[in-house]
Amino acid sequence: PGGGDVRVINYPTGNPGVIFGYLLKSPFGGDGWIVSVDNMEDVIGGHIWIGTIEILGGLWHIFTKPFAWARRAFVWSGEAYLSYSIAAVSVMAFVAAVMVWFNNTVYPSEFFGPTGPEASQAQAFTFLVRDQRLGANIASAQ
Repeated sequence: PGGGDVRVINYPTGNPGVIFGYLLKSPFGGDGWIVSVDNMEDVIGGHIWIGTIEILGGLWHIFTKPFAWARRAFVWSGEAYLSYSIAAVSVMAFVAAVMVWFNNTVYPSEFFGPTGPEASQAQAFTFLVRDQRLGANIASAQ
C-alpha cells in the first residue's frame, strides 16, 4: 500500500534556470521557495549544482586572500570561526526542517510519516470520526 516505483535518476536537471529558479521564488504564499521542488530530477540536479559551487568556493578560499573589507568586518579567531560556522549550520537546519515539514517529494509520507499539511488533514479527520462516535450529529454541524 502506498509508495511508487523505485527508479534510477539517469538525467538530473542541469539547467541553472530551473535549479536556481527555486531560490528566486517567494517563500510566502503559494510559490513555495525551494520547498516547491516536485521531482527527483530537480533535487539531484540541485545537489550537483550545490556540490560544484561548494568545491569551487573551497578552492577559491584556499588560493585567495580575503578582501580588505572582509578583513576589517570580521573577527579572525577560533571562537569567531566556530560561531560563524554554527550560524551557517543553524540556517541550514531551519531550511531542512521546512523541507521535512512541507515537501513530500524528498521526504515521502510512506517512509517518514505525514507532512505538516497531511497531518493536519488527518487530525481533522480523526476528530471528525471521534465526534461521530461520541454521538455528535456531524451533518448538522456548521
